[in-house]
Amino acid sequence: MIKNYFKIAVRHITRHKLFSIINIFCLAIGITFTMLIGEYILHEKQVNAGIRNVDRQYLIKSNWKLKEMGLDITTLGPLPLTLYKEYPSLVANYYRYNPVTNVVSAGDKH
Repeated sequence: MIKNYFKIAVRHITRHKLFSIINIFCLAIGITFTMLIGEYILHEKQVNAGIRNVDRQYLIKSNWKLKEMGLDITTLGPLPLTLYKEYPSLVANYYRYNPVTNVVSAGDKH
């Protein structure tokens, strides 16, 4: 029975060549993009998989910010270090990331 299905499929492909090529090409593109999106999703789900105690990780967010400038997750620069020094039993490690402040200076001009 399956032999008959293949025979009919080959006959249809040989009779309608352009239509078959377009269908097969579009199906291949669809499958390729589906696999790429699936791989991207799996990669994004594994980003923080290696972090221990994920439920105990915190992000410090403050309201100290200029209007229409910077990110909402900005804090004062010395805050992480001060928290680390003042509360060693609560803060085991800290990381400070600042993608906004890139100062370029030439002489007196910043």
